[in-house]
Amino acid sequence: MNQDEPIAFGGSSSVTMGVSFRMRLGPGEPPRRAIQGLLRSVGKALSAHFEGRAAARLDTERATVTVTLRIPEPEGSTKVCELSVTLLADELTEDEELVVVPRLRAEVHRRKDDVDWLASDASADVDQLAAELEDVLSAVSP
Repeated sequence: MNQDEPIAFGGSSSVTMGVSFRMRLGPGEPPRRAIQGLLRSVGKALSAHFEGRAAARLDTERATVTVTLRIPEPEGSTKVCELSVTLLADELTEDEELVVVPRLRAEVHRRKDDVDWLASDASADVDQLAAELEDVLSAVSP
């Protein structure tokens, strides 16, 4: 392998999801408070969806929900999927309606014998998780 060539790595992905939330702000209500309320709803939805497999952790400062899935594999390794959903403000209309879009970041690696290994086949996992989470988030009402 040529040392000047980048290592091919499909273990990380970031994508804006095809879901958006519209929330009417109350008089004088800051967008941040509305986003934090939505963040709690997203966290509950993800915890319910991954019940028994992972719990959602909230970071209200960064408007992010994080979930870590550990999936045992037949050859003795464990696939680790670190998922984070960050809520990004997209628009504040003249009618005081806030539009929020979730961005998914997923990192996948394998853990075997106390060593983390690159997961070069992770892109299919990321695509599947993105589709799954898009369905979960579509059911969330702000």
